[in-house]
Amino acid sequence: MNALTQDESLLIGSHQDIDVLAQKDAATLLIVSDSHGAKDTVKSILNERGAYSDAFVFCGDGIGDVASILSQALYDDEIRQTLPPVIAIVQGNNDSGFYLLRAQEERIKAPLTQTITACGHKLFITHGHRFCLYDGTKPLVTAAKAESAEAVLYGHTHVAVGEKSNGMLTLNPGSCSRPRDRQLPCYAVLNIKKNTSNFSFMFYEVSGTKSHLYAPEFSGLW
Repeated sequence: MNALTQDESLLIGSHQDIDVLAQKDAATLLIVSDSHGAKDTVKSILNERGAYSDAFVFCGDGIGDVASILSQALYDDEIRQTLPPVIAIVQGNNDSGFYLLRAQEERIKAPLTQTITACGHKLFITHGHRFCLYDGTKPLVTAAKAESAEAVLYGHTHVAVGEKSNGMLTLNPGSCSRPRDRQLPCYAVLNIKKNTSNFSFMFYEVSGTKSHLYAPEFSGLW
């Protein structure tokens, strides 16, 4: 169960849970982005996948939706049970830098970039609007390598795509509410194991209260 506190790294979760995630032999990360006010969609994804995930990563443009769910979780145990033990958020171009959780005095901060360590692998997280994504992911990879990260999780384009770029995995979960490039609303699940950088991932189409495996086509015309 998530501690709903933000530590000095700006990850949300207890120090123990953050350390456990870093040292696990295998971990599942639930990755969502660009909800743009579709709080119920984010809540539905957490209802379905949150309890089976080791971390929830939100790649921006909808932090208010996440903050609203966290606020509800403060007094609703059923919602709280859907939250993975560690949560990482980053600020999108349509987000504020700070959000106040209802019934709590301290604010949560949404940084422009974040790192999270799972199974000994560091991941670089950002929304992407500061990295000229429409010219490719090379600037993202450069920033990730500067942080000694092994993969990049990002949003902003509303286009789901996962690929090796300059020797590094770059993964965009797409938009769970406003997809582009003729894609469907979707999110991603990333599986990580210790001692191997062969990360595996899957996309899931958002459809009502259930989601289904999805193989998005990517034209590169976003």
